[in-house]
Amino acid sequence: MRRLDPPQIGTQEAFRMCISRKISLRMWTLLSSYELRVLIAAGAYEQACRTSTLHHLQPAEFAPLPTKKHDRDALIAMYERRMAPDHPGRPVYEEARNRKTKCPMCGVGAVRQVDHHMPKSIYPYLAAVPINLLPICSDCNFEKKDRAPTCYAEQTLHPYFDDVDDDRWLRARLMTCSADGRAYQAKPVDGPVSWVIEFYVDPPSSWDAKLTERVRYHFDTFKLALLYEEQVADDLPGIELSIEATFLAGGAPDVRAHLEGLARSRARRHKNSWMVALYEALAGNDWFCSGGFRQVAAG
Repeated sequence: MRRLDPPQIGTQEAFRMCISRKISLRMWTLLSSYELRVLIAAGAYEQACRTSTLHHLQPAEFAPLPTKKHDRDALIAMYERRMAPDHPGRPVYEEARNRKTKCPMCGVGAVRQVDHHMPKSIYPYLAAVPINLLPICSDCNFEKKDRAPTCYAEQTLHPYFDDVDDDRWLRARLMTCSADGRAYQAKPVDGPVSWVIEFYVDPPSSWDAKLTERVRYHFDTFKLALLYEEQVADDLPGIELSIEATFLAGGAPDVRAHLEGLARSRARRHKNSWMVALYEALAGNDWFCSGGFRQVAAG
């Protein structure tokens, strides 16, 4: 997960922007009557984000009465229609989507969409609240769906409020398998039948159990292990020649040093990049550094 600065447009500015023009007097009157409730809801939501208590938010406090379905639909439409192209709320949407970054939820995909961290279908008062609108790739948006946390551990990480990149928590390991399918640690002279790179969450001992649960839930929700494994399949063939040249020049020690250098370089920006975890895992594997890289690069 990658930390992002919160949007510059505040809730009240966004709300008033959405109803500033291209709107009937009747609809303007209806939405204006909810401005204070939306502002109060946004404040409660922000506080819950800062204290990791989103699971305590009661949907009934973030929506009109069940009998006011028209009002509910109008509030949701502030995002679906009032932020559409050529409508006054569009800058709010564009500020969220047009971040010059990879998807903050996975760190891999290109930002193509905007996600409601707390679903607008459940929390209509938050439908047009800027800090509830997150840039996201299409794959992560699909995996998350309209989920709302029911306990502490089910809170996916919020890029505007959660920062877990100061500590290393993402790791990887190279697993080799024998002919009978048994996983084992191959030695330099071995010829394993197959191999696989596994990514996993391994937080420092200083973390409390609750934070660890959250990070693992985020990792599982967005299927990051599988996503990162797919990146490996594309990446390793691209560095085979440099590893081969390094091996011919100085053997396994030089390959290990080369991979450690790649890991340090990637870690300067994002400590928990899948590439950092990958190169560290490869550097620590004697079989890979002693020539196994050829089998890995061949697939």
